[in-house]
Amino acid sequence: MDIIATFVPAAGRDPAEELRHPPVGATSVELRADLVDEVRDLAPLVAASPLPVVVTLRSRAEGGEGPDDAEARARFFAKAAALPGVLFDLEAARDRQLVDSVIPRDRAILSVHFPGNAPADVLERATVMLDAGTRFVKIVPTAAALSDVVAVLRLAQALGARERRAHRTVVFAAGEAGRATRLLGPLLGAPLAYAAWDATRRAAPGQYLPDEVLALVGHLSGRPKRVFAVLGARVGGSLSPRVHAAAYRTLSLPNAFVPLEVTEPFELDTLLRPLGESCLDDLGLTTSGFAVTMPWKKEAALRCSVLAPRARRAEAVNTVLPRAGKVLGDCTDIDGITRVLAEESVELPGSWALVLGAGGAARAAVVALELAGARVAVAARDVARARELAARLGAVATDVEASEQAAVVVNATPAGTDGTSDAWLERLRLPRGGLVVDLPYGAGPTFLEQLAATRGWRFVGGREVLLFQAVSQFAAMTGAAPPVQAMARALGLREGDE
Repeated sequence: MDIIATFVPAAGRDPAEELRHPPVGATSVELRADLVDEVRDLAPLVAASPLPVVVTLRSRAEGGEGPDDAEARARFFAKAAALPGVLFDLEAARDRQLVDSVIPRDRAILSVHFPGNAPADVLERATVMLDAGTRFVKIVPTAAALSDVVAVLRLAQALGARERRAHRTVVFAAGEAGRATRLLGPLLGAPLAYAAWDATRRAAPGQYLPDEVLALVGHLSGRPKRVFAVLGARVGGSLSPRVHAAAYRTLSLPNAFVPLEVTEPFELDTLLRPLGESCLDDLGLTTSGFAVTMPWKKEAALRCSVLAPRARRAEAVNTVLPRAGKVLGDCTDIDGITRVLAEESVELPGSWALVLGAGGAARAAVVALELAGARVAVAARDVARARELAARLGAVATDVEASEQAAVVVNATPAGTDGTSDAWLERLRLPRGGLVVDLPYGAGPTFLEQLAATRGWRFVGGREVLLFQAVSQFAAMTGAAPPVQAMARALGLREGDE
């Protein structure tokens, strides 16, 4: 898999020195000339890279900072053409006439970037671009919804069928919602994948780092046998794809697990279908299961024809399995919560436990605690929702100050995920030594983790809960014994027991 890392200069750093050290996993470097000082000579920068270089002058019209004027662009490429061993990204709308006249076609990537979704005639435009005979053709719409992702994958399929073994077309979607296309594109025949230089310098929304691409789909050399996905809002930061991919790699399973942004409930209707009937199956991608995260756990349960008893009780699912003529739903969040409490040796029978939140994750937490014998109270910012949830599940509605009586508090809200302070969470009053289980996780410590450290509470983070729910989820999805150690390492946790 050829992974191109897009270099974005950083203020105060020597770009040549940075180019000497490309990110791990990259096989080529994209030098964005539109982001480099106009007077800088590109030759030393190209020479500094130990990897092959693609020179790009992205226009303002297509999301960059380079000129839109055709003459100015022609002057740039006429000068840059002398750079040895370099490929050039030429924009079809502005640079098409430069193919062969300035840049040899075998050194050109003919590209188009749409600020919105793909136009209705995108296939016809792509065919014209392919007829130019350039080394590669790159087509990048922007995805904002599931339908955009499906359209891009359908385009990739159509162009791949046209090219057959030529493998010249690179099709993916920009935007956070387009992440799945960046992972599936190379598996469907795209010769190149584009990635970010580092976590703080992503040239486009939705870019992965090179090592992230390899962690997620590097175990595959072609079309996945089975596709799984995590569904939710803002799922770009979900670790579910990483932990499942680690298990696939360990067991040599040719599966892919991708994030799919779901922004509206009706989008679930196209995915949570019996075996072979989802919108991904329509593209020839055998869809075998879904992880469901906030805020769709209750909505997903409504779309399952068969629910596990505990999922029916919680009225929420995080695991959906399409089967012939039916859709199965379960809630392995319950396993995750139950296991971490057992690891912490919490004596739950007869003890009070407090759940924060009133959504699907909170429902799972309440059921997990009740099944373990605890007396459960629920607190939420929306008092009416807390009362409704408590009434349906046999719990008690209260406020966060009631935590002073609790043996354990489970936070089933996104509050404090990014580490910023939260006045509502600050009202918690657990005694020293009390246990806090924080279901969300972020790139750094959550606010509740910081609060626990200052107030002397024991703390269990969302990664630990994710590990144990994913272990159960993986077994349900694949029928294989989960490689717990590999899954734990993928989450940066201590090695579990196989």
